[in-house]
Amino acid sequence: MLDDPRPSTPHPQTTNNLDPLNRVEHNQRARHGSPARHLPANLLSPAMTVLTFRNLRLSLVTSALLLFPATPETQEAYLGPLVAPSGRATTTVVFNGRLMDGGTDWFNGSRVSNWSSVMTIDYGQPHARGRAIFGSLVPYNEVWRLGANWATSFSLDVDVRIGDLNVPRGLYSLFLLPHENTAELIINKQTKQWGTDYDPALDLGRTALKVRSLSETTQSLTVTLEPIFPQEAGQLPTGELRIVWEDIEFSTNWSVLWP
Repeated sequence: MLDDPRPSTPHPQTTNNLDPLNRVEHNQRARHGSPARHLPANLLSPAMTVLTFRNLRLSLVTSALLLFPATPETQEAYLGPLVAPSGRATTTVVFNGRLMDGGTDWFNGSRVSNWSSVMTIDYGQPHARGRAIFGSLVPYNEVWRLGANWATSFSLDVDVRIGDLNVPRGLYSLFLLPHENTAELIINKQTKQWGTDYDPALDLGRTALKVRSLSETTQSLTVTLEPIFPQEAGQLPTGELRIVWEDIEFSTNWSVLWP
């Protein structure tokens, strides 16, 4: 006969025949009920039932892992260093001084000091990673951010001429409009925006680029401002802007406008 789990009063005739230690144990069992291990499943408390099911579920999961080990696809992702899809790059031309008196005079200073005027293009540098670029990743006849992530910035401490477009000193964004055999460089007055945020109403202007095919492939977008040397006395700085990716090069001339 199973013990009754409900508290009960011990029978005098039952306890009197027990020694003191056994009598204490008997009385405690009578008052508080028998231990749970003696109870059938339908008499277990809800908390104990949940615990039992939890242990059963843990056992089943452990057995499944032993029988069906994780494949490489389901294992934890690799935690070591990896190359990001794009980097950041800058090309700069440093001049030998600064404009003065509202841009009508020139102060000759150190050629590398923080006081020198500069012309800088800062851009996100995407990597090809085996992809076809122009006409595919970068569609023809659509405005492209000329880089990755944030819009490509073009900062000027001096007035310059890019192609056939005069650009006053200031901060701009650059975009590229590639066609199958031609391309246009877009200089836009909106700045510090995400690269896909292009507003044509804010265009300063556009200038045509020369396009040529290269014999070697460039895996990462490369934009360079290249000055022309030597510079003759009295001659203003000039150079070339080059945009190279895959096996295509876009280019145009630049020159400083002063005074």
